[in-house]
Amino acid sequence: MMGDAVPQKKNWRLTREALDKFLLRLDADREIAGAKYETIRSKIISFFEWRGFPFAEDHADETINRVIRKIDQGEEIRDPATYVYGVARMMTLEIAKQRERQSAALENVSSPQQEDETDSQKRADCLSRCLKKIPAESREMITEYYAEEKGEKIEQRKRLAEHLGIPLNALRIRALRVREKLGECLDGCMKTAR
Repeated sequence: MMGDAVPQKKNWRLTREALDKFLLRLDADREIAGAKYETIRSKIISFFEWRGFPFAEDHADETINRVIRKIDQGEEIRDPATYVYGVARMMTLEIAKQRERQSAALENVSSPQQEDETDSQKRADCLSRCLKKIPAESREMITEYYAEEKGEKIEQRKRLAEHLGIPLNALRIRALRVREKLGECLDGCMKTAR
């Protein structure tokens, strides 16, 4: 799991059908729905960035996924675009509480610098092992997906989607699925490394 990312509930996974339900609620025309999705996502990323949260894109994806999950599970949401902002506001509270817990835990550690370096090395070793366990095409895709910084990252992801011959939304979904698998592997590896 990355930095301040808020954990997803384990019993639900984003599916193509769930995403299609969400897009249909945005607009019956798939092209218009896709454009609305991109606009919503962009605004939610800015929402988290303006509030100083790192991993704004991850938080935006999690926010939208939560709304998609609600719709997929049958909840009637008349205006998903507005509902997403409410979920984002609630997530800021969750993330802030998580940061407080992490800060408190760090204060209780006797030699934080030494343990941080050890944990960082363990995490890097585990990530390397986990990357080797996934298919080469997934490993290459996720590496390229996170290769660049800030503005160049957007262009890199557009090029990657074009190279793979898929829409940007589909690339994000693929990256999310690979990241979830890596996160599970990383969590398991870190538990056994302690």
